[in-house]
Amino acid sequence: MNAITPSQTGTLAPSALANGSADESAMPSVHLDFRRFFAALYRNRYFIAAILVAALVAGFIYTLSKTPIYETAATVQIDNQARDLVNIDGKAGSEAPEYDTEMFLQTQIDILGSRAIARRVVSSLGLAASDEYFRRMLEHAPVRPAAGLTMAETRREAIASSLMGHLDSKVPRNSRIVAIAMRSPDPVFAAKLATAYAETFIAANIDRKFDSSAYARRYLEDELAKAKSRLEASELAQINYARSRNIIDLQTGSKDNPEGGTQSLLITNLVEANVALNAARGERIRAQERYRSATGGSLLSIPEVQQSAAIQQLTATRAAALAEIARDSSRYRADHPVMLQHQDQLRILDQQIATQAGTIRDSLRRQYETAAHDEQQLQAQANGLRSGNQIEQGNRVQYNILARETNTNRTMYDGLLQRFKEVSAAAGVTSSNLSLIDKAEVPRSPVSPRPMVNLLLAFLAGLGAASLFVLLREYYDDATRTPEDIINKLRVPFLGIVPKYPAGTTPDELLADPKSSVSEAFAALRTSLTLLSSDASLKTMLVTSSRESEGKSAVVYGIARAFARAGQRVLVVDADLRRPSQHRLFGVSRDVGLTDVLSRQRPWTEVVMKTPNPKVDFIPSGPIPPSVPELLSGGAMEQLLETAQQTYDLVLLDAPPVLGLADVIILGQMVNHLAYVIESGRPLRGRGLAAVRRLKAAGIRIDGAILNKFDPKNSGYGYEYGYYYYYGKDA
Repeated sequence: MNAITPSQTGTLAPSALANGSADESAMPSVHLDFRRFFAALYRNRYFIAAILVAALVAGFIYTLSKTPIYETAATVQIDNQARDLVNIDGKAGSEAPEYDTEMFLQTQIDILGSRAIARRVVSSLGLAASDEYFRRMLEHAPVRPAAGLTMAETRREAIASSLMGHLDSKVPRNSRIVAIAMRSPDPVFAAKLATAYAETFIAANIDRKFDSSAYARRYLEDELAKAKSRLEASELAQINYARSRNIIDLQTGSKDNPEGGTQSLLITNLVEANVALNAARGERIRAQERYRSATGGSLLSIPEVQQSAAIQQLTATRAAALAEIARDSSRYRADHPVMLQHQDQLRILDQQIATQAGTIRDSLRRQYETAAHDEQQLQAQANGLRSGNQIEQGNRVQYNILARETNTNRTMYDGLLQRFKEVSAAAGVTSSNLSLIDKAEVPRSPVSPRPMVNLLLAFLAGLGAASLFVLLREYYDDATRTPEDIINKLRVPFLGIVPKYPAGTTPDELLADPKSSVSEAFAALRTSLTLLSSDASLKTMLVTSSRESEGKSAVVYGIARAFARAGQRVLVVDADLRRPSQHRLFGVSRDVGLTDVLSRQRPWTEVVMKTPNPKVDFIPSGPIPPSVPELLSGGAMEQLLETAQQTYDLVLLDAPPVLGLADVIILGQMVNHLAYVIESGRPLRGRGLAAVRRLKAAGIRIDGAILNKFDPKNSGYGYEYGYYYYYGKDA
């Protein structure tokens, strides 16, 4: 048959446990259930409130017990480099790259927090001379010197360490203004220390720069002397080598470059000789060409002859003579003395012209010979200079090496000399890249303790402690509060809920009213129990619990009344022979009862008692026997159940708890069904699951569990499980 479990909507649904037993290895699905979270908070609200109040009280006491601490700060501007007051070369200093600024600032902060700065502050203020620092800072002065130190040194180091601990400075973002903060119980002393720290930091920076300049000056002096010695040695070696190799250099210059440079005398002479040779060669070629022209034709065709003034004058005289001959030829005959005179004159002129032209041609030959001779002389001179230049080039390899060494030494010497002049000029004018912006002011209010912050932290700590407490309490809490807990924790089917009885009421009053929540709950439970049997007949049912006082007797009483209201005859048997309580609910005596039947002193029909409800009969427990298991195992109980089933529709057995007793194991073998009662919200401490395992180990099937004394408000789940329907006022 299928066990029936109510769904969350209040309807009945077949259980996943078909045979009525749960799979103990099955685990519930993991999901975030806010209902359980808020329910846990509600159930533990008083613990949470107590923890929070205790945390706030502790925070308040802590705040009152702390000494007020004051904090103040002096501000300093940190630039990448100091301003050049001398400005020797007229150029501004280069700023540090943007990506290196943060590293530079962090370096300055590290220097500020160094022990060297702290020691300078101690010395500048004279803090180690008395106990004023320890008195104002509420610290203990050292009473004995440290190992390897004198007492004065020990006090100085102790104060320096304390200053470093109270100093607070951080690298600013997007700013070069650094706040140097100091903390102290004395506000005036805190301002004094912060200002002294800033001023000491600036003074230390200037001292470092001055020391660096002095060191650089001494270093440059040594290097300058060495460079001078090297320059003199290299110049002397160059001059001696030039003298030994007869190497002479001339100073060259021009209008655009007055300083010019140096050039070898041999190369200068060779250049001049080549220039003269080229000119002589040109002159020789021209003279040769004129002479060749003069020897190739008539004398009068020579250009120099034609251009000669004497030749031109003689030619003009000859032309005049020819004119006279032509004029007189018409008057005289050829042998006339006049004509003969003219002929002699013309012959003399021709001879003069020929003589003059020959002279000019001889002059051209002599010019050619002179030009050729000059060319030969210059060629010989140039050849000699070339040979000397080749020899000098070989010598100049070593000479150039010496010259380069001399130039290098001269450059190094000039650079060192210039730098030495700059450092010497700037040695007495030292500027710092640090500047004091604001001195520290006396603070008006302390920064510690901060009451609101401390209370907030105490509240958060209390909240964390309360959360941890609730988490651990819920983790180790195996109390069953909802139908889901029955299924997930005990792994048995769920049958129904029985609400907690209101204060000042009795079961009879609530069950007598069919409109009450208790009557409705038992009616729903009756429906679930009826569906346990396929033939709609329960016959026999045993009701038990894991331990006492879980209300199983009241549940049995309510089930009997619910079935009786449905018209069925019910026999209630108080089978709890150790601590019987069912007779109190029915208001009868237990002087005789089940014990007499089991001991075979009376038949069961004689101990049956009538109740006010005609459909419900009752067999009390009777006197408490010395050995219950022996009575239950005697066979009389089985006979009672067999015969009672013929008379009654349902036989209900109120059994003792499962744990520690063998009664339920014996009775469970005799009945058709078993219902397990669990008190809502009561910690089981493992008893519930242990009882279920014991029953299953004995082969007894648990049809389901009943959640008794359920109070949705106290359980923290609200009225989500208040499945019964309330009647109206006029119903």
